[in-house]
Amino acid sequence: MKLAIELTKPFSDAVGKRELEVDFDGRSVEELLQHMTEKYPKLRKEIYGETGEVTEYVIVFVNDKPISALDGTDTGLKNGDKLLFFFPISGG
Repeated sequence: MKLAIELTKPFSDAVGKRELEVDFDGRSVEELLQHMTEKYPKLRKEIYGETGEVTEYVIVFVNDKPISALDGTDTGLKNGDKLLFFFPISGG
């Protein structure tokens, strides 16, 4: 399947691009994260914490819905899905 992925900083810095079109044979967001960190090793430290879990600072949207409102990293993917990898910024 083909997925369109948009990356904000720091993910785009780790990959070297803001947008990707990915050919992917997996089924879930977790499998996609594993696929992407194998292809782009610098991305691993931006996505996974020391315990190997996805950090709380990684927000992934699938077709404009956050995976936290879906099935988390178990969220299923299908051909043509659009994903956004977002890192929240706060300030004051």
